[in-house]
Amino acid sequence: EAILRQLDIQQKMLLITTCQDYSPTMARAKAKIYRSRAWKVAFGVAACGVIPYAGTVVNAGTMVSTVLLFKKGFGLNQASVSKLADLTGKSEVDLQRFVDDKLFVVNKIVQFFQGKIDRQSLKATLSGSVALSLSASTLVTALVMDAAIDTAVPFFGGLLTAPASFGLTWYALATAIELQENCALELYKLAFR
Repeated sequence: EAILRQLDIQQKMLLITTCQDYSPTMARAKAKIYRSRAWKVAFGVAACGVIPYAGTVVNAGTMVSTVLLFKKGFGLNQASVSKLADLTGKSEVDLQRFVDDKLFVVNKIVQFFQGKIDRQSLKATLSGSVALSLSASTLVTALVMDAAIDTAVPFFGGLLTAPASFGLTWYALATAIELQENCALELYKLAFR
């Protein structure tokens, strides 16, 4: 953490994304840095949402790549889990299953933005999550309305829904960061006990 304080934000992002430190201290530091940058990604998504038709594609691509970058940074991607299994002597299959189970909601959000699942599947997943059940319906409804307005009235729809796009993107990223941070912390306990 002392090293991180000496670096600017780009250097911090590079270090935490490439650093294979599985400690709880580093997981918390990564989450703090990711949270501090999530609003910029959300702002970029909202700004691109004004582009008729292309905005939706740009938004989805940005969301997916950002969430996957965070997953790699937290050491939760398949390659990192494999290295952790080698390091600890634990079963890679068991560790990967643990990560997949813990990140089920995050994976569904990514699949939604990739177009692999529809809004009903996303809504069912979010509603099934105790932590997200209160806001699941609102999130899915807002996503659908945002996409519908952008499609029906391309340029002006994008202008009207830009604030909603910012809020939705920020909420989805904050949710992904929180779930990934918790997964990283629990994975550490599982791997090193």
